[in-house]
Amino acid sequence: MPLAAQFMITGWDWRTAWLVLGLLTFALGVIPPFLLMSRRPEDMGLKPDPLPDETTEGTSSEPIGEPPTPLEIAETNFTVSQAFRTRAFWLLAAFSAAGFMVQAGVSLHQVAHYINQGLPGASAALTASTFAFSQIISSLIWAALARRVPVRFLLSTAAFVVAVAAIGTSASASVATSLIASASVGLGVGGLHFLTRLAWADYYGRNHLGRIRGFAMSAQIGGQAVGPVLAGFMFDATGSYLMPLLVFAGVASSAGVLVLFATPPRLVESKPDPINLSS
Repeated sequence: MPLAAQFMITGWDWRTAWLVLGLLTFALGVIPPFLLMSRRPEDMGLKPDPLPDETTEGTSSEPIGEPPTPLEIAETNFTVSQAFRTRAFWLLAAFSAAGFMVQAGVSLHQVAHYINQGLPGASAALTASTFAFSQIISSLIWAALARRVPVRFLLSTAAFVVAVAAIGTSASASVATSLIASASVGLGVGGLHFLTRLAWADYYGRNHLGRIRGFAMSAQIGGQAVGPVLAGFMFDATGSYLMPLLVFAGVASSAGVLVLFATPPRLVESKPDPINLSS
């Protein structure tokens, strides 16, 4: 879309580009989800996918050729108030605020940074497309790893990838290095997007996930709102994107360390009062 927008701006004007992008967003982002999406597998008579090893072994009493029977997934569901009382909720929220502050700050200013480094507009727009395309590949990579590695370790790794990529972005001044840096940012940011969603669902279950994520999104969106403005202020003060990119690298690294302490919470059920039972 950045390349398409650049083509429309060059061939027509900004207003035409905005109009076409708005119509495409409505056609691709509003209508299909409204018509096609379901809330849960159970709403369609299905069940969530079991883990690879969550199948029963066949016995001699089973007919030959019958597939193994999937076991039920033991899913723990927290309410919002129960989630608030866990350390992991606040650590994941803080991680989201920091990680997505960096994501928004780098992604929004990267084209301006590369233009400031001397790249032409089309080449700078290409870096934004590279950033987006690399997230497709990275999502497949992180999804494969998520079956084998605890999610908090993957979140930490993704944050450190973003940190290294931010440093690489600050040092990029050619088309080749800018494309490598943009792809690296996309690799890490794709992990942030995918793995944070996975972490909330794995840690707190699906029954109240919408409300829990709704509160957590306040931190994430707050970080996304702060990042671009903070980078803009630092650029205005220094005339360069070097300082904001290095600051973002430090923030992402700190988030990577912080999330390691977000161990999976345990749901503590309240026990009935024996006095009330005896009465």
